Amino acid sequence: MELSLFGYIEDLQELAIIERPVRRSLKTPEEIERLTVDEELNDIERAVYLLSSGQDIQGTSVVANLPVLIRQNPSETLRRVVPKIREVLHVAE
Repeated sequence: MELSLFGYIEDLQELAIIERPVRRSLKTPEEIERLTVDEELNDIERAVYLLSSGQDIQGTSVVANLPVLIRQNPSETLRRVVPKIREVLHVAE
């Protein structure tokens, strides 16, 4: 019984460690406002907007979603989104 209780306590300690970053990641109303994007934008417009003025994590999301955008609308993605990604990457160098 002692061994299982010890394991249970270790599990609780691990949860406490995991919980700390979650609290730090909670957003203030101002941060949420900055992360909010107009729902009227289509996927291409949203991607260009996020690459232009979004947070780093939003730009990363656009890059991760690039295969989906290319499948949905290859010509517009290649014409508008890919050049914006190149521009953002060039600025980051």
